[in-house]
Amino acid sequence: MKTISLFRQKSFCFRRFSRAAYAVFSSLHRQVTIGTLHSRVANSQMRKSNVSELQTIQHIGNGRTFSLLLLLLTLSASLFANATTGTDTLCAEYTHQLDEVAVTATPTRVASSKLHVVATISRQEIEALTAQNLSDILENIPSLDLRTRSSNGVQADLTMRGGTFDQVAVLLNGINITDPQTGHFNLEIPIDIALIDRIEILQGSSVSIFGLSAFSGAINIITGTSAINHTSASISAGDYGFINAALSANYSVKKWILTGSASYNRSEGYIANTDYQYANLMANVSCQDSLSGNWRIQLGGQAKEYGANSFYTLAYPNQFECNKSLLGSLTWDRRFGDFAVEVSMYGRIHSNHYELIRDFIDAPDWYTSHNNHLTTTAAINAKSAWYSTIGKTAIGIEVRNENIISNVLGDTLTKPLPIVGEQGNAMYQYGKNRLNVNYFAEQTFLYRHFSASAGISANYNTMFSHNFAFGVNIGYEYITGGNIFASVSRSLRLPTFTDLYYHSATQIPNPNLHPEKNLTTEIGISYNNYGVSTHLSAYYRIGQDIIDWVCLPSEIQWRAQNHSRVDATGGEIAIAYSHGYWLKKAEATYSYCHLFKNSGNYLSRYALDYLRHKFTLSVHHGIYRGFGASWSLSYQARNGEYHNTLGNITPYSPIWLLDGRIYWEGAKIRLFIEATNITNRHYYDYGGILQAGIWAKGGINVKI
Repeated sequence: MKTISLFRQKSFCFRRFSRAAYAVFSSLHRQVTIGTLHSRVANSQMRKSNVSELQTIQHIGNGRTFSLLLLLLTLSASLFANATTGTDTLCAEYTHQLDEVAVTATPTRVASSKLHVVATISRQEIEALTAQNLSDILENIPSLDLRTRSSNGVQADLTMRGGTFDQVAVLLNGINITDPQTGHFNLEIPIDIALIDRIEILQGSSVSIFGLSAFSGAINIITGTSAINHTSASISAGDYGFINAALSANYSVKKWILTGSASYNRSEGYIANTDYQYANLMANVSCQDSLSGNWRIQLGGQAKEYGANSFYTLAYPNQFECNKSLLGSLTWDRRFGDFAVEVSMYGRIHSNHYELIRDFIDAPDWYTSHNNHLTTTAAINAKSAWYSTIGKTAIGIEVRNENIISNVLGDTLTKPLPIVGEQGNAMYQYGKNRLNVNYFAEQTFLYRHFSASAGISANYNTMFSHNFAFGVNIGYEYITGGNIFASVSRSLRLPTFTDLYYHSATQIPNPNLHPEKNLTTEIGISYNNYGVSTHLSAYYRIGQDIIDWVCLPSEIQWRAQNHSRVDATGGEIAIAYSHGYWLKKAEATYSYCHLFKNSGNYLSRYALDYLRHKFTLSVHHGIYRGFGASWSLSYQARNGEYHNTLGNITPYSPIWLLDGRIYWEGAKIRLFIEATNITNRHYYDYGGILQAGIWAKGGINVKI
């Protein structure tokens, strides 16, 4: 503990925190919550204490860094004073409810919750879900529409607010890993849920997210780091030959923190040709140094193969896919007084092997080769911010290259390349490369209870020239923990390589597609205090050149095209309450969306095939001495029609689904049993692809 002279009186700066009995906070014999203190609260309190020097110190990062230090100093002095006076309050004349914050370095939030609808799923909430993988977690989040073609994270399409699966940006620790080939592979992330600290969900767009893929929203998956060394091992088993085994570890030495995980998941499948297996390997290294800055490295890989029963066409149910991916990134950030700088480099390689007819079994004469695609993404970006008395000024630039070689997608290569691992003389005959330059500037204003931001972003693409987006947001804190906001934004989405070039027996490409564009207005109100969390928002989105695959009822081939205009209107409402052990959390949410587009006689495969109503009721509660349970009841009503296996046009039917988990948790061991689709309902996320009925699992997790 070191004594410093920050104000006129002597104060104490704590550099380390310990759970030992002799530690200062432990010796107080009281629960101590470390939180964020807004600068205006700090100023008011210090004025009451006649400390004028506060006016010479500017807060950093919206009051977070300085206010956290100030809170620790004030908390320590007040608690020691209370110990002598017998008072049990932090300050008898000025008490505020504070948002809790972990005292660790974490990546930047995807957006400010004061200006956007940003939902955060914490580690504690993840552990209570009926979830074995990332897709299971996302499927339990009320504001998302996760459409699966199989089960247990094999393949899933993530959509928001009536958008398509290509319109959601996916970030891992702030790194954009969205796949340029197709959004079908956006969730192929080599991460076990044991590493996930929290997931942030942004409804709508943000100019500070590099790239133009955050058309209808974005998710940011954030892995955790801890100064406490530990190892965790888990294994679970269930119906249909399901097995999931995982090992994760966290190791800290001086300034370095190393985390890693390895996992394996398999099943024989719930119906014919739905067997699968995949393995994940992930490692993170971070270093926090006051002189050289903070460094973060992440490396990961995934290998996956699965029977793809009717995934892309009902005409050929015996499909198969094998995917492999590698990703890596290096991030450095540092503060220089009121300035902050962050630089990142990242890359991702994704290999996709697709068989329309698995192993050529009973294949017609015209089917002589499988599809193979190799996509490579590499980028470098830099962001900087200046924190002043009026708020934050931020600018950034990213250069990102996207390349694909394929035997189907792209333009003809001058020199074909061999396909590694394929038999015979299989060659990559096509390819395409495009370079993106993304840049943005944003100003955030803070004045008393008001906050606002205005920003512009632009993209230069070698295929689509210049495009731009913007966002204007305003917020007002009407009460402690309560905010009201409004926004207007314009965003874009570039066509994927699949949109432009994919052709098969059932699909016709369109290399002349234009980028999608939208203009969205939104208003919302939220409150989060005293165990109650609620928000209400409404939006209207004007969409132009929306990309979709369509066909006439008499046709068997889908074709890519731009809809001239597709408008969307809707809203979300949510209320949650937490009250100790017996009611850890109860939440009810409802979302509504309606699209305005007359597609004529065409059937829509994605853009007009959206979730109109979604209601979710979830409860997480304690039972007795370490026992607990979580339940989720959801109602989904999807718009649109599809061809069934008999070729008839069939509308989607509404569906009620019930999931549940019961667990026992000790100091080092956690046991659980769970079941999804408990009522064994038959339903379809995509037309004609039957989803799994009731699926029971059980497992154990041990921490060392």
